[in-house]
Amino acid sequence: MLSFFKKKKVKDLVITCDTDVIHIDDKPLTFPTSYDALTQILGSPSRELEKSNNYIIWDQYGIFCGYTDSDNILSINIYQNKKDKSEYNTKQQFKGKLFLNEDEITNNEFGKIPLGKVAIHRLGSENEIRFGFSIGVNRDYREL
Repeated sequence: MLSFFKKKKVKDLVITCDTDVIHIDDKPLTFPTSYDALTQILGSPSRELEKSNNYIIWDQYGIFCGYTDSDNILSINIYQNKKDKSEYNTKQQFKGKLFLNEDEITNNEFGKIPLGKVAIHRLGSENEIRFGFSIGVNRDYREL
């Protein structure tokens, strides 16, 4: 069989969060971020949608984000559950790992973890199973 017909295996991402920056596979990402910064870290998106906002989707990683200004993207969304059937949900779910400093976050029922300039938010309402999480700007953060 010819090798170009073989499906390329996608590596699981490791996302590490600290107070003001996240790292995706050891590559730093600060928020707000830009389209170019995201594509440098995650590669070309598998899909892009133009609606009232613009959406970029990396189906192979389970990551998507929406934006109105490509140089001012406030967060990325990571899907871990197929219960959200919208066109924005990714074809594959996030299979990587999420760390807060050195500790892996595995609890499915958190609401918000404010860190500093960065926060981790739950995707999905408190009454239902969590769809995943969002990492981005902590709107409550105030520099002293």
